Amino acid sequence: MTFPRRSRGLVITAVLLAGLSLSAGLWSARAQLPPVATEPAIDAPTTVSTTQSPPDLPRFSLGLNMGLAVPAKRRGGMDRAAVDAALAEDGALIRGLGASVVRAQTFGFPNVSCMGLAQDRNALADMDSWVKALGTDLVGLANVSPWPAVQTGSFTDHYLPADLAAYERCVRGLVERYDGDGVDDMPGLVVPIRYWEVDNEPDLKNSLVARNTQADYDPTTFCTPMEYASIVLVSSRAIRAADPEARILALGLFRPHAEQGQRYARELLAVEGVPAAFDILSLHTYHDDDGERLAAGVRAVSAMVPGKPVWVTETSVTTAGGEELQARRVVALVARAAEAGAEALFWHTLVDPPKRGGRGGSPFSTNSLLASTERGPPTDKPAAAVYRHLASRLAVADIRGAQADGVGAVGLKSGEVLLYEGQRTALAGGVDLRTGAPIPVGAMARAPAWLNTP
Repeated sequence: MTFPRRSRGLVITAVLLAGLSLSAGLWSARAQLPPVATEPAIDAPTTVSTTQSPPDLPRFSLGLNMGLAVPAKRRGGMDRAAVDAALAEDGALIRGLGASVVRAQTFGFPNVSCMGLAQDRNALADMDSWVKALGTDLVGLANVSPWPAVQTGSFTDHYLPADLAAYERCVRGLVERYDGDGVDDMPGLVVPIRYWEVDNEPDLKNSLVARNTQADYDPTTFCTPMEYASIVLVSSRAIRAADPEARILALGLFRPHAEQGQRYARELLAVEGVPAAFDILSLHTYHDDDGERLAAGVRAVSAMVPGKPVWVTETSVTTAGGEELQARRVVALVARAAEAGAEALFWHTLVDPPKRGGRGGSPFSTNSLLASTERGPPTDKPAAAVYRHLASRLAVADIRGAQADGVGAVGLKSGEVLLYEGQRTALAGGVDLRTGAPIPVGAMARAPAWLNTP
């Protein structure tokens, strides 16, 4: 995530005004949005694109949550070229880390919640820029939601839109723009977006009032499992109508390890049609415990929908225990996630925000892989180096299906071992994941390390 930027918007095309339109009644009175056109002003021609297939995810994948982003409060005075350049800088950093998947949320950048599309004329142009920045080698995972995902309660006192049909048209129009079928595609689209996630952390919205909100609402009756189920079903129908090849993620639970989150999942998945409405189970964790609660959450919730792939779409730890511990925890979280059955893990996020008054400005101010600097590009933290060296191993070795191999390690089907805690003799040598240096045969390896097959 880069920081000194802002954008001027582009006018949303007429065809998107038709596809993404929302009535003013869709939102609560608190939002105070103006009416949005329900018909295009003119007939817009169909755009025909020649697209490539998206890169496959043939093995366990490392991703970045909100890795391509230009925060709104930093975009003052930036034109579209400057926004594109800022995203290109982020893309270069992401590629340098070896990440293969990038996740966007509908809170922040690009703000393509249906409310955001109705309210922010720059939102669709920002989404276009985000898609372009993925290039042909990064896989994109995009969010759909009625409201900005993270702080929904800051915008409304009721979760369900008043007009679900309008919301469905909005989602369908958004997916249609990026599906690469040659009908109403984004101009210049090269690689389509195939992965779409339905909203974000519904169990958190159902238990806590959004930070910095003026809304007066009871979180226990806000975004209930039944309400989120309605959004999952409507969103899934819209996504598949636009792109039958799309893969849909859902749940995105904040507390999959806890009874509160698991109860939410059970009630949600008991709603008829919900388990069939999505393809990949999304889960989060933010616990600094070598992946113990992450693994518990993956096992507990995935057991409710056996056979579905699991992606940990948000996780990270702070540097409160020191940068070296954060670096080792990168490997611990990946190892425990794979052992529990996950197939991808997204770190939150790319670059720590600049410090203000000697301190960062958010609870995640030291969770990122890179550190911002007063002048010049961001610099590696130890976690970035470990992430990079681990990514280089995972590019050729598949950690899916890993099993516990003694204390502090998981073993791959190939016989290789990922050591995330303690030390062990490297019988066949290996790689020190802090430095990328080879570990000699028979030497003592200290976590984090990759050990070759004996």
